[in-house]
Amino acid sequence: MNNVLIPPEVSVYIGVLVQWGFLMAFLYSLTTSINNPIKQAVWLSLVMAISYCFSFFIDIYDITYIELFCYDVVTLFFIFFLRYYLPEKRISTYLLFGLSINSLLFLAMHIDVFVRGNYEPWWFWSFYTVVINIMDIIMVSILFIKKDFLMLVHATDKLVSGVMRLKQSG
Repeated sequence: MNNVLIPPEVSVYIGVLVQWGFLMAFLYSLTTSINNPIKQAVWLSLVMAISYCFSFFIDIYDITYIELFCYDVVTLFFIFFLRYYLPEKRISTYLLFGLSINSLLFLAMHIDVFVRGNYEPWWFWSFYTVVINIMDIIMVSILFIKKDFLMLVHATDKLVSGVMRLKQSG
């Protein structure tokens, strides 16, 4: 993974900032829900904090995109599992969206670099770098804001209701 646009020395700092963000989101959710019986944000932020804190044990110079893809898929599994048991929809939708985009980008980079053998930077590498970091910021932000600020939940509700109407009419 040495052939990326952001040098590993810089990406370590970005990764630490994101890890810190998820840890702070967990602590914020924990403190704001002490006298509240609703603990969905605590559980979701705990999963994200644990997932991203496993990065402490990753050697940034040695990890492959497929390993990052696997980490995100495992985290997606845990969020789907929690979504089944927790009636929370907003935060989990944003986390599933962000992790899905990140995992698809990791898989695409793996295919580009390791399967196709491309080691020359092109527009997709810049796209990857920007979108991965934006998705991390969005996932950290939803744990603090807890509002549908990108209208993802609204859009998915509209999409599901449209599909249901098509199924009933056809």
